[in-house]
Amino acid sequence: MNKVKKYCWLFLVFFAFVAANASGQEIELPKPYSNYYDTILVASEPDYPPYCTVDKDGNATGFSVELFEAAAEAVGIVPVFKIGVWNKIKNDLAGGKVDALPLVGRTPEREDLFDFTIPYLSLHGAVFVREGTEGISSVSDLMGKEIVVMQGDNAEEYVRRDSLSDLIFTANTFEEAFKRLAAGRYDALITQRITGIHLLDELGIESVKPLDFQMPRFRQDFCFAVQEGDEELLAQLNEGLSIIIANETFNRIQLKWFGPEATGSLTTRDKLKIALYIFIPLLLVMAFVSFFFMRAEVKRRTKSLDSEIEEHKQTAESLRKQKLLLDEMEKVSKTGGWERYVGSDESNWTKGTYDIYGLSPGSFNSSNYEKVLSFYEGSDGHVLDRAVKKLMATGEPYDLELRMRSNDGTDRWVRTRGMAEMIDGEVSRVYGNITDITETKQVREKLSELTEELERKVAERTAELKEKVEKLNKSQKAMLYMIEDLNTVTADLKEERKKLEASNSEMEAFTYSVSHDLRAPLRSINGFSRFLIEDYSDKLDKEGRRLLDVIRQNAKKMDQLINDMLNLSRISRAELKISGIDMAAIAKAMYNEVADDEQKKQFILEIKDLAPARCDPSLIKSVWQNLLGNALKYSAGADIKKIELWSETDDKKNTYFVKDYGAGFDMKYRNKLFGVFKRLHRESEFEGTGVGLAIVQRIIHKHGGEVDASAEPGKGAVFSFSLPTE
Repeated sequence: MNKVKKYCWLFLVFFAFVAANASGQEIELPKPYSNYYDTILVASEPDYPPYCTVDKDGNATGFSVELFEAAAEAVGIVPVFKIGVWNKIKNDLAGGKVDALPLVGRTPEREDLFDFTIPYLSLHGAVFVREGTEGISSVSDLMGKEIVVMQGDNAEEYVRRDSLSDLIFTANTFEEAFKRLAAGRYDALITQRITGIHLLDELGIESVKPLDFQMPRFRQDFCFAVQEGDEELLAQLNEGLSIIIANETFNRIQLKWFGPEATGSLTTRDKLKIALYIFIPLLLVMAFVSFFFMRAEVKRRTKSLDSEIEEHKQTAESLRKQKLLLDEMEKVSKTGGWERYVGSDESNWTKGTYDIYGLSPGSFNSSNYEKVLSFYEGSDGHVLDRAVKKLMATGEPYDLELRMRSNDGTDRWVRTRGMAEMIDGEVSRVYGNITDITETKQVREKLSELTEELERKVAERTAELKEKVEKLNKSQKAMLYMIEDLNTVTADLKEERKKLEASNSEMEAFTYSVSHDLRAPLRSINGFSRFLIEDYSDKLDKEGRRLLDVIRQNAKKMDQLINDMLNLSRISRAELKISGIDMAAIAKAMYNEVADDEQKKQFILEIKDLAPARCDPSLIKSVWQNLLGNALKYSAGADIKKIELWSETDDKKNTYFVKDYGAGFDMKYRNKLFGVFKRLHRESEFEGTGVGLAIVQRIIHKHGGEVDASAEPGKGAVFSFSLPTE
């Protein structure tokens, strides 16, 4: 069944009842057009008497509950009630967990959450206070008072919408709220007048009474409510409500819960007859013409109103956030604000001002000027009084630092400033701020003490520095004399360096000259000796031939010695040419160069991992030649003919090792190993000039490395050298 048919059916039912009542005839109620819901879940409050409450068995009851049951029964719906606090069941309906609520005040805030039936009740709100409470005789007097309402109730929506106070508190139920108010908490409670009176009777609270003044903006139309968009259930409930109003069920239920005075002198039938004769004919004519136009206009205006409401909500929320931010800023900065209107005793403070005075907003009247002055000690109160009176009379501003004692007994320093708002040359309002500067004052005093101490230390330090400057002046004079001496010494050193360079040049020339002059006679000795052996060997006896061999061997030895000396001298003068090399490849090449074919057959060369190095390739070859040559020479008579090579690496250097299993040496002579012409074995045992290890040491030292050796006689030796990694 479409929406047009539904509304037509509702209109026909209503018209039939009107006609029947007008003619005095009894008619039989039509059956509902459709049962969209066999059973629905309805939620009710436990503490909103006499509209929604619970009986002694814990079941939902009350005027609105019984009215909902009658309307539902009229259209064939079976309601099942559950009990819950208002804020919970309201959210349950919005979320679809329940199907309907029997008592909901229609407010702008709820239009977006629910759909409402026609209103069946209008209620007025009231302000409840403790007996003896003064100062509240109108709605405007609630500003600055502590107000308690039930969370989520239309009373909360009203006080927040109209910003009745900055101090709004909520309770889960009105029963809880009334108990707190009676116990001395809060200044006032706002709810529906009838509900509040019933609750006070049930709770037996006699110290709380409603005030007599009206609250025009807190008049509420109460309806049944369904979830937004549930048009089928809404149509049925509207139909049922129309039926029970027409057949006197509404009056019967109202009489039961409120008594005869609530129903009035006119019955519903009288009211319907009046409506029938005066208004219904006109409405019937206009209804069909304007129905669809009105719906469109209502939707348009509702949308516009929703937009306006949303803007008001956003504005209110923005103002609320700004006030919270202001409160936090005042708390952090320990600052408060105040204002006072000239010609009026009214004075307003912000929360920060109350905090500085050690007061709560509800316990102190800020307009009590004499009481405010009493917080200031001694003459400071008179100073403030004169400044305030001058400000109010002439508009002259003031800025003072004063001592005060707050309500909780705390001594404070405050900075208070006042300014005037002028209209037509007259002061109309004065305002200003007050700041707690106790900590600032303490810091200033501490800073003053530190400044005095610093000045004293500066004076002492200045005297010490003056004394040191005098000593420094004397030292500078001595330094000048020293510099003159150093200049003289530097000149002498330069002269000596020139002499040394000349001496080195002469030594180098002498070395080459000696090597040339020495090698020439050696070549002659060696040549003539060979001629004697070749041409006159048959004329010489055995001893003569032996002596010639000795001459030739010594000449050969002398030639080798000269070569070694030249190499040693050349290494000292050579410039390093560093590059990256494959140490394993060079070691293997040098072994093949120094070992003869027989030695290569006899010896085993074991090369383990040899780390690559950065060094001078030509010089490092000499190192390997000498170390491998010595290993072959001193292992000639050993049982184990094996040479092992390996390396070890750390963060700063690579160390390379050469191990043999030959003659070895006594470690007590280790310091002589690397000296020139130093030998640890007799020449008859092992040939050599004693220069090879000296060459090794000089090359390695030139690279910034070290050489070392360890051995045991008859068990071989291990020689090592290191090269920096960088």
